[in-house]
Amino acid sequence: MADAAADVEATRLERAMARFDSARTAAPDDSEAHRQYAMLAHYFDLFVEASRAWEQSLELEPADPVAWDGYMTSLRLAGRFETDRRYLEKLLDLLPEALRASRDRPMIYVSALSAARELGDLDGYRAILIEQLATRPEDPLMLNALGAALVSAAEEGASDRAGTIRDSIGAALDALAAARDDVPETEASILYRLASGYDLIGREEESDHWLGRLTAASDRGVLADDLLAEDLSADFQAAFQGSSPEELLRIADEGLAAATTLKNRATWTTWRFMAVGQQAMGPELAPELAERLFDAALEVLAWRNAEQWLALDGLIQLGLRPQVVLERAVAIEEGLRADRPGFLDASAKGYEREENRRREIDRARIVQARMLAQLGETEAAEELFQELATESRSAQTLRAFGTHLLETDRPAEALDAFVEVMAFGGVRLRPLAERAAAAAGLPPEAVDERFAVRSPLVEAELAETALGERLDRRAPALVLEDQRGVEWRLSDLVGKVVVLKFWATWCPPCLAEFPHLVGSLEAYEGDEEVVFLTIVTADSPRSEVEALLAEEGYTFPVLFADAGLALDFEILAYPTTLYVDPDGIIRFLEQGYRPAGYAELMRNRIDALRTD
Repeated sequence: MADAAADVEATRLERAMARFDSARTAAPDDSEAHRQYAMLAHYFDLFVEASRAWEQSLELEPADPVAWDGYMTSLRLAGRFETDRRYLEKLLDLLPEALRASRDRPMIYVSALSAARELGDLDGYRAILIEQLATRPEDPLMLNALGAALVSAAEEGASDRAGTIRDSIGAALDALAAARDDVPETEASILYRLASGYDLIGREEESDHWLGRLTAASDRGVLADDLLAEDLSADFQAAFQGSSPEELLRIADEGLAAATTLKNRATWTTWRFMAVGQQAMGPELAPELAERLFDAALEVLAWRNAEQWLALDGLIQLGLRPQVVLERAVAIEEGLRADRPGFLDASAKGYEREENRRREIDRARIVQARMLAQLGETEAAEELFQELATESRSAQTLRAFGTHLLETDRPAEALDAFVEVMAFGGVRLRPLAERAAAAAGLPPEAVDERFAVRSPLVEAELAETALGERLDRRAPALVLEDQRGVEWRLSDLVGKVVVLKFWATWCPPCLAEFPHLVGSLEAYEGDEEVVFLTIVTADSPRSEVEALLAEEGYTFPVLFADAGLALDFEILAYPTTLYVDPDGIIRFLEQGYRPAGYAELMRNRIDALRTD
């Protein structure tokens, strides 16, 4: 246990997790070993594993508020990332017990509200709070949570009702504030209600005032932690837009000192690196500043999360320690291939996870090739770039190869590589292609000529190879109304291929995809064997949807999702497109939006389902 704790302190987290796992296996009645293992599993986004470890800890210490807090958070995230409502339902089932054991843990209420919204069960959540308030009628945290639940429910309905509820909450807070403003020894839980409540209704000045008092309270416990983290985070992001690098670094150091969770510490370590990076901006990089930046980058890399690329890219751009960068890139590739924790996004599953793994491995190998070139290992770099461009053809690998060709005075070959990238959907690289053409003594029109030849060939290649993993998942029941009040039932569409597109008004790629979708709709107009339905998220205001349709002239069916539908259909990102075969089985899933080969890929998937 001591060795494992030392590993955590030194940010050797994977080794620490393995040691705590061994300790709890050897001593199943050691609640601390279960607790520490759960915290590390949670850090690595292993939320199901974390929730099981929290359960074991609570079996040994059922009144442990820290364990209840962690357990509720892990159940919420397991439900979200596994798209499994059972974890969220379990969270709400256990909520009364958690609240009895944990009076002053705000994150329990945050997790419960999130779960209730995902399940579409805000009424059930409010009923639990009201039942608990019967025994603790003046509990400040519970009253604050009830207000948040009422606002959340109102926001899903009429906006004027939400405003009325906020005004009512504001009046109650004003009365409480007036009674407590001159009371120096006000309980921390009341200070929390004032700080969090004013934040909820958008009155930031009052919220900041009471947060300041809460932060100074001797009995604050963890009550100020999340509010303070949010406040410092907002300060850092605002400062990043124009404050001095010294001010950025001050905020980052303050945030790091205040961080209470592994994830928060990792985030603030990254932001501290960014602050030091701002100091490094300029015509020359002083040796002592280069050393500080390198040390800050190593600290980011130790946390082994998605931000490790930010640290490596910073070192690459400034030309710092290419040998170390090379070694780190090799270690990342090894970790990805071994599926070690922390290297891949936890939300990706199945085919999508393997695609992510392939892209990240390519990224690591591109960095290796670049560093080999910097270190003078020319032949090894050339061999790796060639291998990437031929065996892992993508916009990412071809761009890296083209840049390498341009840097090694082969502009004609670089032009071909950049045109290929454009055909893969990287049209923003046109300036690089024109630069390569100029270096090769060719006019800008050469880019268009070559693109016209390569684009249809690459689109056909993408459509032929990108059908994706074939799924075998029965589509859940779906009964929703569209913008015209027409009711759609998925069960009525048996015998047809159904394309379901999940989107949101707040999702730029979703909106960028619509012109391409309209083109496909026109291509299938009159085809009675294929039905296209778009489904907008429950948190997309109907007024915004209707304004968008009117402004763009879209007439395709838009169904308004109920809360909980995304869980039922296992939607983790937007846009997501599902292809349902004539028997009601989901066969293909596409996350995100790729313009290259869009129509061909859609047609090939639909054709594949027609002929089954």
